[in-house]
Amino acid sequence: MVRYDGAQLSVEVCSPGLRVVRVAGVLDWMTVGRLAGLVATQVARTGSSGHLVVDLGEVSFFATDDFGALRRARDGARAAGVRLHLAGASAREPLLPEAITAALAEFSTFPTVECAERELRGWRPAGTAVGRPRSSHGWSCPPAPPVDGGNEAVPGTAVTG
Repeated sequence: MVRYDGAQLSVEVCSPGLRVVRVAGVLDWMTVGRLAGLVATQVARTGSSGHLVVDLGEVSFFATDDFGALRRARDGARAAGVRLHLAGASAREPLLPEAITAALAEFSTFPTVECAERELRGWRPAGTAVGRPRSSHGWSCPPAPPVDGGNEAVPGTAVTG
């Protein structure tokens, strides 16, 4: 974990093609720049055809709406074959200033890291069909597996009523 001026950055390797960069504390212009540098480093380590999720769920205060450095890191990731996604900010969007919401809307987003992990690893609960709700950039976000008589559905099996 790396700590910078009121912010903490950490990296979690979920699988060879999926890494999560977690941000906690104050997200100011300096932290965005350092986050962009960490994203670039992780893109190099992820390899092509991977995914990198930046978790903003523990950001306590958005002190900037200048995500230019993160946009450039996203574009560099895309050029390297890695998709950059944001997670954890959607529940707070109604409370954020419009400029920050607009900046966040430029990225592929997921409501939570857990939803991103399920989706990006390709696991879909039984019964998920085309036309289900999608994140803001076209990635479907399946609901939690249904519970039938207290037993959770098993991936790859049909749920019967």
